[in-house]
Amino acid sequence: MSAIPVYNVKGEKTGEIAVDPTLFDKAVRRGLLKEALIAHLASQRQGTHATKSRAFVAGGGRKPWRQKGTGRARQGSTRSPQWVGGGHAHSRKPRDYAYQLPVGQRRVALLSSLRYRLEKSGIFAVEGLELSAPKTKSVAGFLSGAGIGGKGALIVSEGHQPNLYLSTRNIPKVGVSERRNLNAGEVLTHANLVFTKDAIEALVKELKG
Repeated sequence: MSAIPVYNVKGEKTGEIAVDPTLFDKAVRRGLLKEALIAHLASQRQGTHATKSRAFVAGGGRKPWRQKGTGRARQGSTRSPQWVGGGHAHSRKPRDYAYQLPVGQRRVALLSSLRYRLEKSGIFAVEGLELSAPKTKSVAGFLSGAGIGGKGALIVSEGHQPNLYLSTRNIPKVGVSERRNLNAGEVLTHANLVFTKDAIEALVKELKG
């Protein structure tokens, strides 16, 4: 059995939740986690890179000199790739790098990533973080008190909590996700995983069921 520490909003430890690691996965599937991480990072790429080919560079409509008799190499345009100011021979075009693993693999990868974080003592739970208004100071104080301030953390809530999102957007290396939207890529790119108590209890209940 492994223990997930539970903290209050002040960063004080109030208890522990005992969890069997095999509830997530029998073992950490490193090969699958690598594929899930690559897919996640590929999906973050904007893919807006672009360079101009000779078709998109202005000028060069006139042949620079006649074909024969000058002693120079033949040239058809001053915007050919070999000319300064010419277009790129193999121009880059915008593209979408995103791709997804099959649904079954994504679910297994998520559970395996949770097992990995649990083995690394990177899963925490917090109670009382249901904010009635945006309070960055409260979230920052909790992270500092729990010893994970500045180390990167993903806070996982059970439902949509806009105030929690607004409270964390100015804190470096901290993100917020709903449990239903959690994926292996997010788990692997954050050193610590902080579940609200409702979220961790719902997750454990779902896996046991």
